[in-house]
Amino acid sequence: MDSFFFSSRQADDPFYNNIRDNPDRKADRDFTEAMWQKYEPYAEPDFLDDARKDFHAKTWEMYLGCLFLDSGFNLLKKTKKEGPDLHLLWNNRSIWVEATAPESGTGGNAVPEYRYNEVSDQPSEQIILRFASAIQEKFEKYKSYRRKGIINADDFYIIAINGGRIRYSSLAPTLPYIVLSVLPFGNLVFALDKQSGTLVNSFHQYRDVVTTAKGSPMQTDIFMDKDYAGISAVLYSSMNVVNRPNRIGVEIHCVHNPLADNKLPLGIFHFGTEYWVENNGLIREDHNERESDLKYEI
Repeated sequence: MDSFFFSSRQADDPFYNNIRDNPDRKADRDFTEAMWQKYEPYAEPDFLDDARKDFHAKTWEMYLGCLFLDSGFNLLKKTKKEGPDLHLLWNNRSIWVEATAPESGTGGNAVPEYRYNEVSDQPSEQIILRFASAIQEKFEKYKSYRRKGIINADDFYIIAINGGRIRYSSLAPTLPYIVLSVLPFGNLVFALDKQSGTLVNSFHQYRDVVTTAKGSPMQTDIFMDKDYAGISAVLYSSMNVVNRPNRIGVEIHCVHNPLADNKLPLGIFHFGTEYWVENNGLIREDHNERESDLKYEI
């Protein structure tokens, strides 16, 4: 017998089938069904069919929809296939959210699999490449939506990246990888006093590109480039229905675009961790723990 979200028919996505059929995944199944009960009135007509083909991507979209609803935003029902995934109304202005869940990639640019019992470097550049490439792809869609009049000049536009299918993506050594994908922060460098060996300074190297396996540059400073002023902010999470937080939204990173044509107000989202540029420095505010702001110089 079919459940409300899951169909008994075999799906193309093995993750979908496993969550539905595995008795050990009852809690994950219940979590998915609970999200669907809340999100179903706002979903596009083909949502359930699309979820059978790409379960993770569609549950990421549904998770975001539930998060915005729980946060008091006015979420509008999507009636057409074309256009960003989510449409919010805030103070009579539209906030469009495009959700994407990139995979690990293929070839020389792919993020490698885990190697158990083996010591290896973290594939930072490959992860940044995956995020930067996904953002570029969604920005091209944004320009198409603008040309077609789906998004207006004074609308907010957010790209919401999920790294749940990219190994190591939640394990950035210093700043989150989503920050490193849109602002020119490179490796963290420590300066030591030669005589005493004590730490005298630390800073991030400036990095505005990473290089693909074929030697092509991929821009990682788009929030310092006015050409990308159409993006108001990026959101990031590595959640999936199996590896999810105890309270939705606590793991979200929101990075504001300082050059955006339509800047989102700071603190508009009362969840997760927020980043913005101020006086050539990066400010972080944790809305979960209310930690003191941390500042990293650009």
